[in-house]
Amino acid sequence: MLNRKELIKNSVVTLGVLGLANEVFAQGKNPTSESKHKYAKALLAANNCKLAAEICINHCMDELAKGNKMMANCLKTAAETKAACESFVTLASMESDFTKKMAALCIEICKSCEAECKKHISHSPICKDCMESCKACIKEMSAI
Repeated sequence: MLNRKELIKNSVVTLGVLGLANEVFAQGKNPTSESKHKYAKALLAANNCKLAAEICINHCMDELAKGNKMMANCLKTAAETKAACESFVTLASMESDFTKKMAALCIEICKSCEAECKKHISHSPICKDCMESCKACIKEMSAI
């Protein structure tokens, strides 16, 4: 579960990314070409994926507390995805020289999470949402 400090930090990051995206899309520009930030679409996808993974993590912890041990690996991959997407947002927002490498790693981690969440989509809409956010993140990261 998020503590107050993490919630505030995540909210600030989310608002910043959404503000950037609103500005880009309001101008009618393709965020990957003429926008003020060249990674706008990937930033949005990573931030969305990070939030979906956080929800999935909490869902998995609830299920594990109920004795549902099949969610253990889902918890692990969702936690890895959250960490990777958070790192990508940090690096890409500053246009770090390591952004492309982090995107490649993020793709690999998101593929793992997508595969794990896919196992649970018939009984968990939360895992389905996480899986779909991973797919979207992979797509945007692949464009970098």
